[in-house]
Amino acid sequence: MAPIRIRVRGPSSAVTVEVADEWTLAQLVALIREKTGVGNFALKSGFPPAALDLSDAESRILGPLKLNGDTLMVIPADGSLAGAASTAAEQTPEPTPPPKAFIPKRVDVDETVVPWDEGGGYLVLRVMADDNSCMFTAFGGVMGITDPAAQIRAEVAAHILRHPEKYSKVVLENTEPAVYAHRIKDPQRWGGSIELQCLSELYGIQICSIDVKYGRVDTYGLDKDTRCVLLYSGIHYDRIAQTFDLGLPVDMDVTQWRSDDDSVLEKAKELAKKLKSANYYTDTQTMAIRCEVPGCENWLGAGQKDMIKHTKETGHTAFSELSLD
Repeated sequence: MAPIRIRVRGPSSAVTVEVADEWTLAQLVALIREKTGVGNFALKSGFPPAALDLSDAESRILGPLKLNGDTLMVIPADGSLAGAASTAAEQTPEPTPPPKAFIPKRVDVDETVVPWDEGGGYLVLRVMADDNSCMFTAFGGVMGITDPAAQIRAEVAAHILRHPEKYSKVVLENTEPAVYAHRIKDPQRWGGSIELQCLSELYGIQICSIDVKYGRVDTYGLDKDTRCVLLYSGIHYDRIAQTFDLGLPVDMDVTQWRSDDDSVLEKAKELAKKLKSANYYTDTQTMAIRCEVPGCENWLGAGQKDMIKHTKETGHTAFSELSLD
């Protein structure tokens, strides 16, 4: 009989193990302990992840558990990982970008976490890098794509060109589809609602974008069975994720949930409200801005309208928000 193959994701590594139908659950636990170096842990499996019952492990046989092809998440149970910061920016190796368009406001670690007892852990904010590709990076992390910005931009561009009847000039902010598709591949161009709609169609997933300032949830892909959640703070996108321990690495996050269960949305709105209280948003209608393109640093404006006007006149896309404190 073919062996049972199981993917095991621990706090610092992921391995594939092969076991036999007649093994006991206790034998599997011992093997996982050996492979991960974690002594006391819980196991979660399935989608969304649910705790694997380890009671009577000595007598339970693996065959009936139907674990072949599954991924088991190893959740340390001794609390040794608790307390690690959850706000570090996504670490994706990229070349040094030109002047960055808006740096998202920073908040204390405590403001980025809400307990989620029913979900078995916490809902956390995963802060994206300030490189004008934050939306693409945030979504790429949901789908497990390494270095996603260029790939996802190219996929969106191709999708728009394949569906000119849907993504017409009117829909594309009065821009011809070919021109829009070319521009969105530029690493300095921001992504927004058009790109989120495309990504929902491309990947078959519902995308819920929560606006920090207004608490509004914009949903793309109402007919999809699975959802992810992004957080929009006026000029920046971050990813919302579920973790079972605050010290677990980002690659052990849960980032997809069933779309017929709104409990994650309610928790995400609670997190957004907490972030609003910490002023983790930018009012694009009233913000004071400056162009950061060399030779244009003396240009000052107020609000998104001035920014768009300046971009149309000069082609400049790098801006910073000026503090009025």
